[in-house]
Amino acid sequence: MARAARPTPPVPFELTIDQLAPGGDGVAVVEVRGERRAVFVRGAVPGDRIRANVNLAHRPARGELVEVLDRGAFRADSPCAYAGTCGGCDWMHVSLDGQARTHESHVRAALPPAWRGLAIQSCGAGGEAGDGLGRRSRARLHVRASGGRAIVGMNEVGTHDPVEVDRCVILHPDLEAARAALSGLLEGAHGRGEAQIALGPLASGASGRRAAVLSLVWSGPLAPVCFGRFEAAVKAGTFAGVSILAGEVSRPAVIGDPTPWMTGPDGAPLRLAAGGFAQSSEAGNTRLAERVAALAMSVAGSNANEPLRTTELYAGAGNFTVLLAKSGADVTAIEQSAEACAAARVNLAARGLTARIVEADASAYVFKPTTQLVVLDPPRTGARAVAARLVESRVRYVLYVSCDIATLGRDLALLAATYTPRAVEVVEMFPYTSHVETLVHLERRRGGAVAPS
Repeated sequence: MARAARPTPPVPFELTIDQLAPGGDGVAVVEVRGERRAVFVRGAVPGDRIRANVNLAHRPARGELVEVLDRGAFRADSPCAYAGTCGGCDWMHVSLDGQARTHESHVRAALPPAWRGLAIQSCGAGGEAGDGLGRRSRARLHVRASGGRAIVGMNEVGTHDPVEVDRCVILHPDLEAARAALSGLLEGAHGRGEAQIALGPLASGASGRRAAVLSLVWSGPLAPVCFGRFEAAVKAGTFAGVSILAGEVSRPAVIGDPTPWMTGPDGAPLRLAAGGFAQSSEAGNTRLAERVAALAMSVAGSNANEPLRTTELYAGAGNFTVLLAKSGADVTAIEQSAEACAAARVNLAARGLTARIVEADASAYVFKPTTQLVVLDPPRTGARAVAARLVESRVRYVLYVSCDIATLGRDLALLAATYTPRAVEVVEMFPYTSHVETLVHLERRRGGAVAPS
């Protein structure tokens, strides 16, 4: 029987960090036996001189930070005591200015080569709303329960096990109160689960407090007493509503009203689909939606004689739709989720606005020949099929909103054959992380390829 290969022991190095990778790690370059090797180190920033234990068996090599000898200009003291173990925020050690500058450089590097000299506008960093803390209005948490105790939190770095924390500093205070209550509510349970928490209805009292909503999917025995605790928590106002899917049942148990709400970009309440997509920060979402609407109106201004014929893909519950419709555009909003479509209709009706809400797969939707503007906000996987169809379409303008720089770059490479950029903007939607929201405004070049009549 062959012996298992011995693990390669880490090698101590003194490193100088050159840059931050899109995945969040600091990157240094070392020479090992005449070969230049990239080393990725979590918790490091450009300009740091550090000691690290480096595992050269990986490509790229991975280093574990041991000591910071000299601090880089972007290094900041972490506002979170758990940043070293919790995997929820990978840039707690990076200043807000450093985050914004690095995001801009990552977006620029993802653009087609001919576009990389463009000005990139920042539409507001986390520092605009203070220090960027306490802003997250929804979160996906992981739960592990055994021995009568439940641990609720983000996963530990490099594992699938949640980290127990006293306080999560990025969550909205009302959402953090709900997170902190979850471990006690699940006492006595066994197994694992995923909990999505979001803010519920907008507060009407003087306190301004908002109860949270919870969608819990559980694998393992969930003690009957847990259901009783959740009922009590809804009655007490800790949660506005709870949805629990546990065991072999096909439909969740519902207590109260688990519908999430947010302050829409127009300042009015916006109903969301339970468990569906929404931006993680209300303030950041307002900045983003306002920019989408403003750029759409700039297009409409050149065609003021008739409404701008607009198709919105991946429209969700109407977050962008309400501002586009309010601007006077003729909007067809495409969304695959029936629940999100229902919420969008409610949101439009509450505002006295009209738009066509179509339940369909946005990635397969075929544009009408009369469509002038396409607005799309796809998931992290991007919209390769949509980009390919846009190239062959007659659509003149595109507003592409992306939360993933890599898939955005891939799709823009396709669109660059036919479209030219009018604007590239970033919104710091996710302070203290390597993620950023990007908005790209495109116009079809004269003479660009179009489908035959």
